[in-house]
Amino acid sequence: MKDACVVETTYGAVRGECSNGVYIWRGIPYAAAPEGALRFQPPRPFERWEGVRDALTFGAACPQIRSITSRASVDEMSEDCLTLNIWSPATDGGKRAVLFYVHGGSFQEGSGSDKEYEGVKLVSEGDVTLVTVNYRLGALGFVDFSFLGEGFEPNCGLRDIVFALRWVNENIEAFGGDPGNVTICGQSAGATCACILPGLDEARGYFRRAIMMSAVPTLLHTKHEAQTVAKMFLDFVGIEGADALRKAPAMDLAAKQEEFAQSCSLGTATFAPCVDGSFVKRFPTCAAQDGEFQGIPMLLGTTREEMSFALRRSLKHIVDINTIRRMAMESEQEETRDRIESAYGRYGKRGPGIMFSDFTFRMPCVWLAEAQSGSADTWMYRFDYESFGMRISSLHSFHSCDVPFLFGNFKVGLAWWMFLLSPFKGGIRKLHNEFRGDFLTFMKTGELPWQKCDGEDGPAKCYARPSSVEQAVPLEIRHVYDGSEFKQWSFAEEGVNLLPGK
Repeated sequence: MKDACVVETTYGAVRGECSNGVYIWRGIPYAAAPEGALRFQPPRPFERWEGVRDALTFGAACPQIRSITSRASVDEMSEDCLTLNIWSPATDGGKRAVLFYVHGGSFQEGSGSDKEYEGVKLVSEGDVTLVTVNYRLGALGFVDFSFLGEGFEPNCGLRDIVFALRWVNENIEAFGGDPGNVTICGQSAGATCACILPGLDEARGYFRRAIMMSAVPTLLHTKHEAQTVAKMFLDFVGIEGADALRKAPAMDLAAKQEEFAQSCSLGTATFAPCVDGSFVKRFPTCAAQDGEFQGIPMLLGTTREEMSFALRRSLKHIVDINTIRRMAMESEQEETRDRIESAYGRYGKRGPGIMFSDFTFRMPCVWLAEAQSGSADTWMYRFDYESFGMRISSLHSFHSCDVPFLFGNFKVGLAWWMFLLSPFKGGIRKLHNEFRGDFLTFMKTGELPWQKCDGEDGPAKCYARPSSVEQAVPLEIRHVYDGSEFKQWSFAEEGVNLLPGK
């Protein structure tokens, strides 16, 4: 009798396990270890193995220093990190919709094995297949050292994600998933990657739809910016030349990343994909506006007060908002600055947090949705719900608070804190079922039960108790950005100015 936990892949057979009626495979390699001469190179195929390989434990995470203490520590870190994890209700040959999930973490931290993304509840209750993926981060994945010569490629982390998508396309049917119905979904940095993937020649045909949870479509470097950051990083860590960089311990590079980000005044914009002209050819909003994402339905969402925690002194180490402040106001005319700031007076003390949230996340997403709506069905959502603890702490509906409502893991990570002072009652579960249900509907059918975006008309489903549909950004606030430098940059081929002094 065939063991349903053993599945044949292009590299060899893997053995998973069954837990609570769900089959799980952890730590499946999708590419060779990017070590030694392969560091800073595009991913390479893994060498085929004989026999059956156990896929019972998660693979190592990319070397990193974790800034969010509520997340579990990473048990193992290594450059040999290019693995993925699969949850599926069965391997019965059924073709289930596939969610390919890309974790966030400012392109510096995170892992597909983080407990927030545990997939048993999502796949068992939703009858879908889930894939989470590890990819190269920080200096190893999102710094352009190509000026050092042959053997250094930009966007290695993004290339890893595309390589994993190809692996899924070739193998997921054996795990019960449908390779013709893959939805890419990312949150934060992962969502920014998801914004870029529809425009990559190498990724075409590997997915059908895209979901972006708190994306920053403007957070890409130009080639010049990316290489300037790379040179600054080498100076900061005291590395000279290609050989020294290849030989530097990966953990030493990771340990310097946060300090470097603070010193170069870019904050969370330090490590990011870049428009290199070959692999990534254009900024997402420009590509969408010209119809290059045609035929790819999208769902874009934000939380109402993404940046609220950045205004709290005790939490400001998580996100450096100096860059946001500078980007938001430095380049604008005084009249524009005054107009934008005064528009948020309607929110009282919550105004600054909502303004920074709009500037960093929501307005770029609104403009991407506007651009995409001309060539494919596009919807938006806004996550407004806040528990008692979120409200009294003044964090409100902060960045990433929607993630537990997708996966249903309410006793780990930030979700544990969110409901520390609030009993988990039926109303919360109802909202969870509503939020997750809409994601599942989109994955399976490509449709959603509220009004699509249509040019400048940007309705959003606002998840709360009760939920409603309204403009993602009130029109009177949206229009204060008309004529702003920020809006012009967001639609420009050269993107948003990120480097200080430009």
